Amino acid sequence: MLKACQYYYSKDPLTMAQIGSRLGISRHRVGRLLREAIETGVVKIEIQSSRSKSMEIEQALENAFDLKASLVVEVNPDLSSQDTKLATCKAGAEFLRELIKAHHTIGVGWGTTTFELINQLEPLGIRDATVVQITGGNKRLSVQFDCHEVTRRLAQKLSTEPVLLYAPGVVDNKETRELLMRESAIADTFRYFDKLDIVVVGIGAIVPKVNSMLIGSGYVSGAELKLLKRGGAVGDVFSYFINEKGEIVHTEFYDRSITIGFHHIRKVPTTVGIATGVEKSRAVAAAIRGGFVNTLIVDSQLAQALLEHCAPRIESGHIGEEANTAARVRRRSVVDTRYRSPCRAADTQFTLFNKRSQT
Repeated sequence: MLKACQYYYSKDPLTMAQIGSRLGISRHRVGRLLREAIETGVVKIEIQSSRSKSMEIEQALENAFDLKASLVVEVNPDLSSQDTKLATCKAGAEFLRELIKAHHTIGVGWGTTTFELINQLEPLGIRDATVVQITGGNKRLSVQFDCHEVTRRLAQKLSTEPVLLYAPGVVDNKETRELLMRESAIADTFRYFDKLDIVVVGIGAIVPKVNSMLIGSGYVSGAELKLLKRGGAVGDVFSYFINEKGEIVHTEFYDRSITIGFHHIRKVPTTVGIATGVEKSRAVAAAIRGGFVNTLIVDSQLAQALLEHCAPRIESGHIGEEANTAARVRRRSVVDTRYRSPCRAADTQFTLFNKRSQT
């Protein structure tokens, strides 16, 4: 047994067949010896990883929030917000790389964090991917952060042509939106939303302070921001303003936005939300509760804030216990009452489900 272990676990390991040849026994006998060595404690396998702490936090997040998957990127608390974003997106790009497969249809939204995530992604040699813009454009943003450009950039990384949504993300009034939604070019893009395998979206915050590209773009007036706050809005995702429970907050802005419908979002197997900064914890938690995201890419400071926000009874330093003791988040029902146009489903009260069981 010891000889078999020495050969198998050496710096220049032999295969089971080679060990069997040297010891004059079968490959299957070598395998049984190796298993017996582990079972009896002769061999102890210990995983050494600089990510071990982050992996514990990931497990805690996934259990506490009933997530499909997560990536927690360890960052120094002294890093600037921009450096934290860059570090998170660089690691997040590798995570996203593992999620995207051949023949996938990927939806992408706007924003600085989403842009940086896609920017850090290395070109992928996969076949027949489709990249779809899922929110309207925003010409008030720097061109590189606009959804058209982010979609084009991801499509380029995947060696494919983008499917663009030829409409502004926000229009002047409800009537203009209703007219645009009848356009065949817009309806054609919306038809792709039923085929999505993955969506990637940033999450903006309204409380404790505004950190939202959607608000920063100037489409939301000061008066409307006050109405949103009065209505309990804590953040935005997919151009929807949501409250603490993950419910959509209905204001005039809701009737002026052109974006993927919630009934489409709830059918996507993997919805990836990316965010950085402790101030976004309430917004991120709300996005999960509402069923808008089931997979997270966050920095370690935000991850810790999320755990405290979700399960305040748990003390820091006991992350391993959090995975077992944190209360699961109950996802809420959401009604999107605007979906009456030909390319939107009829109004429906949706009951959310655990996406993990559907994949």
